[in-house]
Amino acid sequence: MSGGVLSQRGASAAPTSSMWYPANVPFMLEHRLAKLVAAATFLLLVIGGIVNPTGSSLACPEPTLVCQGKLFPSMVGGVLYEHGHRLAAMTVGLLQIALTVLFWLRRPELRRLGVVLLGMVIVQGALGAITVKYKLPWFVSTAHLLFSMSYFATLIYTAFRTRPAPSVVELDRHARLRDELGGARRWIAVACGAVFMQLLLGALVRHLGATLACVGMPSCSPMGGDWWPEAWRQDLHMIHRGFGVVVAIVTTVAAIQVYRRTRSWPALRILAMLAPVLVIAQLALGVFTVLSFRAVPLAVGHFAGAAGLWALWVSAWLLTARRGRRAPALAEHEAPAMRLVRARA
Repeated sequence: MSGGVLSQRGASAAPTSSMWYPANVPFMLEHRLAKLVAAATFLLLVIGGIVNPTGSSLACPEPTLVCQGKLFPSMVGGVLYEHGHRLAAMTVGLLQIALTVLFWLRRPELRRLGVVLLGMVIVQGALGAITVKYKLPWFVSTAHLLFSMSYFATLIYTAFRTRPAPSVVELDRHARLRDELGGARRWIAVACGAVFMQLLLGALVRHLGATLACVGMPSCSPMGGDWWPEAWRQDLHMIHRGFGVVVAIVTTVAAIQVYRRTRSWPALRILAMLAPVLVIAQLALGVFTVLSFRAVPLAVGHFAGAAGLWALWVSAWLLTARRGRRAPALAEHEAPAMRLVRARA
């Protein structure tokens, strides 16, 4: 009797065939820290998006870690936004150092990635310092913004790269889902490219002073209905508007294509459903930013939405990437659980 009970308990404790990896997966610390750094970077982007609309870019004249000669100055006026942005950037830098050290000590195969990420943070900090030192040159400010988005995307890649190692079951399922997705993945790539191009145009509009070059809607001028004015800043503004419509169309088509082919892929389906909602919100925020003469909450929301749409399509691309073989160390940890699965089957 007792032996039968013990055998039943042992069978109930064994993992079921639906498990793709055991609960006690090693290296989860790296994965969680990578997600934390990515989330902190998104918050840093939003804080940075407040600096320009509030006119606070030069509130701290020193191109260093201090502001008005102090590491912690009186946080009022533009100093609150500019130095707050710097303090947030320092926090992200410290988190990135921790992630790089963790990779170096525990994940030899990710050491190069950790060094690249740390190098990107250093370059980003240098671009910010140069921006302040030389009084906001548009090409440096634009590079600063685009490089921050590139670093953000690399962190998202890192979070995907440090996921728990896939089992044979998961690899087979992922390959099947990729086959079902088919050519729709090309639309994800097109959407990523379109969003990045719009980020470039938006950065140029912001840093060349063209944000309110056109205050009419939908045309440039409120009274004359001019769609293509003579002033180049107005032309740049209208190009940004027009390409925003292109991004909305591409996003919608891509989302439909992905949604139709992902009945068995809930995570990707959720991204496909969110994409049109986010792009419609972006269009609305862009319109009201102009009509409100660049009200700060709307301008910041518009920038945050752009970063969110970028993260969404980058995540969709990485989620649908081909998954490689498991690392030997992780395969060893997984082997006992998989043997139990096969024994039970």
